[in-house]
Amino acid sequence: MNEQLQQTLNALQGGVTSLDASTAASNVSSWHQTLNGVPGAETLVSHLGRLQEALTSGDLQGAAALLPGLSSETERLASSAPAADQDGLRQLAAALRG
Repeated sequence: MNEQLQQTLNALQGGVTSLDASTAASNVSSWHQTLNGVPGAETLVSHLGRLQEALTSGDLQGAAALLPGLSSETERLASSAPAADQDGLRQLAAALRG
């Protein structure tokens, strides 16, 4: 599993509500940069951008409302990801569903 994915899963071990908004925003920003331009990830990148905006503006309810869509897109993309990352992406999708 790639290091960025492992770090995200480690950060979410206590659930999405265990992260403070600035840590979450930093993580989301990093994923947005990583996935921007990846074929097939356009919808996920869009979700990440909206989540980033919600987190940085302090709209935690808005951020929470975006998590189900983010989870669904992560789950959808897991099957086309490198084999070493598929289980981690499914774990991430489950963590986002909370």
